[in-house]
Amino acid sequence: MKPSFQHLGFDTVAGSFLCYWVRSAKFGFHWHYHPEVEISYVVRGRGTRLVGDHTEPFVEGDLLFLGSDLPHTLISDETYHQDGREMEVVVIQFPQEIIAQRSMEIVELGSIGQMLKAGDRGLHFSPETAQSMDGALRQLPELSGFAQYHALLGLLHQLAEAPARPLASATYAPHRSRSSEGRIGEVCTYIHDHYTEAVTIAHLADLAHMSEAAFCRFFKKMTGKTALQYINDLRIGKACQLLLAEGMPVSEVAFQSGYPSLTHFNRSFKARKGVAPTEYRKRG
Repeated sequence: MKPSFQHLGFDTVAGSFLCYWVRSAKFGFHWHYHPEVEISYVVRGRGTRLVGDHTEPFVEGDLLFLGSDLPHTLISDETYHQDGREMEVVVIQFPQEIIAQRSMEIVELGSIGQMLKAGDRGLHFSPETAQSMDGALRQLPELSGFAQYHALLGLLHQLAEAPARPLASATYAPHRSRSSEGRIGEVCTYIHDHYTEAVTIAHLADLAHMSEAAFCRFFKKMTGKTALQYINDLRIGKACQLLLAEGMPVSEVAFQSGYPSLTHFNRSFKARKGVAPTEYRKRG
């Protein structure tokens, strides 16, 4: 999967970082990267989150730290925006060097420097950490000047001291040849629009104008996963959302997630999540 480069257009005269609200009825598939570090906090919304070669559902309170040039996207769940609700996300972006250099010179910023290095894989923070920082994260876009910069340092320090889970695998190395962006982008857009339906390797290969064997090698090289693994991760993510958010029977969850066979769904779900769907629902 080829991410597109996103130029954020920093104006160093206006400020050393960006902090803003993103409000939209729908977040579509927008696989992208940028040299700036990013913190994102989902205030409202749910869907599927992709960071590097990692895929999983997200819900309100999702708090991420994303390192420089790490491909990522948030895709809203169709049932969320169909209800007329907007996604709301606080986004903070800044050049890594404005903190990295100071973290080497100022001992009190050392833990932030360590987080910047760990952020190359993307970091996910616990709901407890997100909740404790909710007010400060919501307030940051409303501040300006030194008050905003001071508040950002405080947030970075809190994040650096909090436990976090890395997302992308340690061996993840994104490929960014622009010549392949259109081809893999078309395939991934199709998958995200149709993963709950029957998706065949033959059709995906046709979209990419490749033989099936060449396509399978190409997709694995770009994403670190086979196409079937990628589709299965999206289906399992959808199933997790339905199991926790809806009261529908497990058989219907399987069907809505793209599994025509309940047996296949149960086997795939347990292999991916470590528990049966019914147990997952109980724990949620």
